[in-house]
Amino acid sequence: MRAVVLRYLAVVGIGLALLAGVLFYASTVDGRAPEVERIALTLHASDDDRLALTTTSIEVQFSEAVDRVSAEAAFRIEPQTAGEFSWSGLTLRFTPEQRLPLETEFAVVVEPGVVDEAGNRMTAGAGPFDFRTVGPPRVASTQPDDGAFDVPLDQPIVLEFTSLMDTALVEEALSVTPALDFEATWSAERLALVAQDGLDEATRYTVTIGTDARDSAGIPLESAFAFSFQTTGSPLSAELVFPADESEGVATITPVGVVLDRELDEGADLDDLFSIEPEVAGTLDVTSAPGAAGLDEPGDEPEARILRFVPSGPLAPNTTYRVTLLPGLAAADGTELSQPLEWRFTTGAPLGTLSNQVVFLSDRSGVANLWAMNPDGSGQRQVTAELSPVTDYAVAPDGRRVVVGDGAQLVLQNADGSEREILTQGGVLEFDPAWAPDGAAFAFGRAELDSGAGLGIWTRAADGSDEQQVEMPVDATTPTPTASPSAASEQEVSVLRAPRYAPDGSALAFVDAAGRVGVLELPAGRLTTAPWVAVTPPLWLEDSTALLVNGLPDGPLPLAPPGQPVPLLDPTELPLAATALEDLDIGRLYRGAVRVTPLGAPPGATRPAVGADELVYVILSPDHGWDAGALRLSPEVTTPSISRGLLVDGGAPVASATFGLEERTVVVARSADEPLPSRGGIWLVDLLSGRAEQIAEDGWQPRWLP
Repeated sequence: MRAVVLRYLAVVGIGLALLAGVLFYASTVDGRAPEVERIALTLHASDDDRLALTTTSIEVQFSEAVDRVSAEAAFRIEPQTAGEFSWSGLTLRFTPEQRLPLETEFAVVVEPGVVDEAGNRMTAGAGPFDFRTVGPPRVASTQPDDGAFDVPLDQPIVLEFTSLMDTALVEEALSVTPALDFEATWSAERLALVAQDGLDEATRYTVTIGTDARDSAGIPLESAFAFSFQTTGSPLSAELVFPADESEGVATITPVGVVLDRELDEGADLDDLFSIEPEVAGTLDVTSAPGAAGLDEPGDEPEARILRFVPSGPLAPNTTYRVTLLPGLAAADGTELSQPLEWRFTTGAPLGTLSNQVVFLSDRSGVANLWAMNPDGSGQRQVTAELSPVTDYAVAPDGRRVVVGDGAQLVLQNADGSEREILTQGGVLEFDPAWAPDGAAFAFGRAELDSGAGLGIWTRAADGSDEQQVEMPVDATTPTPTASPSAASEQEVSVLRAPRYAPDGSALAFVDAAGRVGVLELPAGRLTTAPWVAVTPPLWLEDSTALLVNGLPDGPLPLAPPGQPVPLLDPTELPLAATALEDLDIGRLYRGAVRVTPLGAPPGATRPAVGADELVYVILSPDHGWDAGALRLSPEVTTPSISRGLLVDGGAPVASATFGLEERTVVVARSADEPLPSRGGIWLVDLLSGRAEQIAEDGWQPRWLP
C-alpha cells in the first residue's frame, strides 16, 4: 500500500512540474519581431567598407533565429544579380554567381515579411545598404615621384595601389632596371621595396609593373605602369656609348660618342679629351637628343647631354675602331667625368640594295636602328645610324632607298647610308611611312607638334622632294571630310595614320584615329570609310580587292598626349586598357564598302600577315603579357578562327611574323626577354615541316624583302 501511495505522489509531482513549465513558457513567450542588425560586405577595400571587391558576398545579420525561406525571399539587390544563399547561425550570406561588374553602384534592402521561429513578422524593412565596386587596379602614387632627382641612396621605393593586390603576382610582374636586389614589404595597398645593399650613386632607376599584376579579386592592372628616378651622386657618368662596345657590323655612316647622365658644359674644351683610332677626321660637339628621343626627355627643351663625334666621311668598312674619352669632361653643374671611358666597335660593309635581305630593328649597337642580313643569317650589318630609336621603317621596292621614323621625324637615305636627309621640319610630327608599289613616292602621316591635331596624309617623291598633301574628298558615308585639308585650320581634327597603297597602286588605305578605316581611290577619287578602330596598319590582299584590319569594332584610337611622339600603331605601344586585349579581332573590308566584317579570330589576335592564300597572326593573351604571345597559321585568309599553332616548342613567345620569299616560309621575331634570351631574335619557320631555324639572336619587326 505504501508503494502505491509513493507512486501516486511521484506522478502528481511530475505533472505539477510539467504544468509549471508550461505556465512559465506561456508567461514569457516571444512577442517581438526580428530585426536586421547589420548588412555588410565580406570583401572590401581596407579603408572603405562600402567599396567592394568584385568577388564580395553580402551578409545580413538578424537579431534572432528566423525562418530562412522568408528571409531569403525578402532579400533584394539592385541591379538585380543572380546568386546563392547560405547561412551561418543568425547570418544570411548572398554570394553572386559571377564577379560583380567594375565601378558599379549597388543597393541592398531587406523587405518586411521576415518571420522568426515564434511566428513574429518583421513589419519594417532594412536598408538600403549602398556600396560601389572597385575599378581596375592602378598605381595611385609613388615615392620617389616620377622623374625625381637626387634621391637618397637609402630611400625605399614605395608604390601605393588603389586596391588590395595579389602580392605574389605583383612581385612577379615588377621589375627594376638596372637590376636591384630588394626586399618587398606589404602593408595593405602599400608596397615598399628596400634595396638590400642600398641604391647606386648617380643612377637612373626605372620601376615597371606589367599587366600580369592583379588585385586580390583577380582583376588585372588597368595598364602597364612605369616610373623612374635618379639617385644622388657626384661624378658625371655615361648612360650609353655609341656604337656599343664590341658591336659588329656597324654602319660606316655612324656618329661616335656618349650620352651622359646630365647636361654638359657646352663651352668646355673637348678636343684633348676624345680620340679615335685609327684616326678619323671629323667634328666633335655637344648636342641634345634629336627627334622623339628629345621629346621624351622631361622639360620643355632636351638637355645637351650628348658628346658626339661626326666623321667627315664614311668610316672604313670591316674595320675595328677604338674610342677613348679621358676624365675631365665637365657637366653644367660643375661635376666631371672621373674615370676614363674606352670602347671599340667594328664596321660592316655597306649594301647598295636591300633586295633579298631580311631587314629588322635592333639596338645591339646602342640605339634601335634598321639592320639587314642574308636569309641564312650571315652578313649582319647596320643600315641606319640614328641617335633617336627607330620605331618604324619602309624600304623602297627596289631596295635602294629607306625611310625610317621614330614617331616624331622621318629620315630618308640610300641603303648604303649615303644622301641621308632629315625630312621633318620643326612644329610637326611625321610618322608611318609607306612606299608606293612603283617606288616613285612614299606616303606618311602628319600632325601638329603642340596641339596633336591631324594634318592629313602627305607624299614625297623618292628623292624626298615634291612634298604634297593627299586631297581628301567628302566621305561617301558622311557630308564632311574626315580630315582638314589645311594645316592652318584652327579646329583640331583626327590624326590620319598608317597609309598603305594597294598592290596595284590604284588606292590608298589609312586609319582615322577617330575610329574609321578609309580607302581613297587614286588619283584623288572617291573616299569611303568604315567604322573600325585599327591597332595595326591596314593589310591589302594581293588582288587589291579588299583588305584586312585588326583592332576593335568601335571607339577612338588612343594616342599620345600633344607634344609627344606618335606611338607605333601596335597594341603594345598604344595606351590601350588591359581589357581591350581580349576584344581584338581581325576584320575584312571590301574596297568601296562602308562596313568591316569581323572574321571571328580568337581573342587577342593581332599583327596579321598575309601570304598567297594563308594568314599568320599573333595571340596576345594576358598569360603571355603585352609584348609577345602564341603564333597561329590559318590556311585561308578569311578564316582566322581555323588555325594551327606554330613554334609550339616551349621557347620564347612570338612578337610578330611575316611571310618570306621562299615558298611556305615565315620570318618570325621572338621575344628575347628572360628567362629564354637565347631563344629570342629572328627565326625562319618552314610551314610544311614546322622546322624552325634561328638566324639572329636579337631583333624585332623583321621583313624579307623581294
